[in-house]
Amino acid sequence: MTVEHQSILSDALLRQLMAVGQVDILVGLPTLNNSSTVVDVARAIDACFTRDFARQRTVMINSDAGSTDGTPELIRDASLTDGDVVQTSHSLRTLHRVVTPYHGLPGKHTALRTVFAAAELTQAKTLVVIDPAGPATTAERVTELIAPIVRDEVEFLAPRYRRHPRDGALITQLVRPLVRAVYEVGLDEPLGAEFACSGRFASHCLERGIWSEDAARFAIDLWLRTEAVANRFTVGQIWRPATTGPSPTTLRQAVRQIFLSLIASLRAHAPFWRTTKSVTTLRTWGVDQNGLPAAAEWDYTALAQQARHDIVEIRALLEAVLEPPVLSRLIDDVNAPELGPDDELWVRIVYAFLEATNRGTASTEHLADMFVPIYMWRAARFMGQTAHEPVGVVQARLNALCDAFQRLKPALVNGWVGA
Repeated sequence: MTVEHQSILSDALLRQLMAVGQVDILVGLPTLNNSSTVVDVARAIDACFTRDFARQRTVMINSDAGSTDGTPELIRDASLTDGDVVQTSHSLRTLHRVVTPYHGLPGKHTALRTVFAAAELTQAKTLVVIDPAGPATTAERVTELIAPIVRDEVEFLAPRYRRHPRDGALITQLVRPLVRAVYEVGLDEPLGAEFACSGRFASHCLERGIWSEDAARFAIDLWLRTEAVANRFTVGQIWRPATTGPSPTTLRQAVRQIFLSLIASLRAHAPFWRTTKSVTTLRTWGVDQNGLPAAAEWDYTALAQQARHDIVEIRALLEAVLEPPVLSRLIDDVNAPELGPDDELWVRIVYAFLEATNRGTASTEHLADMFVPIYMWRAARFMGQTAHEPVGVVQARLNALCDAFQRLKPALVNGWVGA
């Protein structure tokens, strides 16, 4: 481990890890005010270690962002009942629990960098990051994440959730089809709180410059997945129960952050995605045990009205980003609310905004702000059109959108190269 990577760790954490020594499996648990769920999650991790990996050396590291509800204390003091532990008579297990606050800039990227540095210091072969808010986290589900990495079957394992096709519009209308087309990989969930990876991948990530970039505050989940794909680590997916709960950000904030995340990844990996030619199908681990969730319900009419107003307000600014025929089609589309969503128009707009960030047409942050109402219009049109459609028809629309992003990718490649 380099001196630079050691400096990522606080002196207190460094001393604790030196006492732990070398491990086989490291589980990271980034937290912030998760007192309602974290005890069950910590017990699930302990039970997984004791029952399923009794012959491996293990450590759980909780990196806390400054909880005020006693989360670190709950983890530190979590006791296991007899039912939580399966005892073995010849255990070679080394099990440790380390609780540490972040030091440095707050945010999940800081927690993950700490966990990655700890994995490198302890020479962990397997690293898993668990969602502290996961209401369905059990010892079995923790084991499911760990086992494929331990068996050297895959080097990065991303979650895959069962969604209603009308749920998660930001994923289905933008992130999934864009990442699939640009990176040529069948990744269902380019975002997600949980993942598992090899120690080799963790060490690889520590060498990258993403950690010091401002976008890392919210881009790290997407970047990890695209970094694995772009550097040809073996990538897979695993079925996980979807988590539900209030979003910590508004829709506008979420769209803006996702746009900036996509830009950060595309810039980092341009030499890779500009030359990829065919979509890679990923192996999926686990069992999809959940039925189809209920469709999302939200006021898409109000969203459309707000988006229409905002697009009209910024029309003059859009002239610097969109070619005249595309802008004309967008304005016509905004003024014809009875029409269904135009996939080709949407894809051309997305690609035009991505190209504009590379040309320096305006600041990336300014372009992200301009993109928000256009996404809101697209989402509202999609939700309105599919409100009463059968599931199969809606899913077919999602597939067609992926095809449109794929078909029009050359426009992005050519525009990016020429910028």
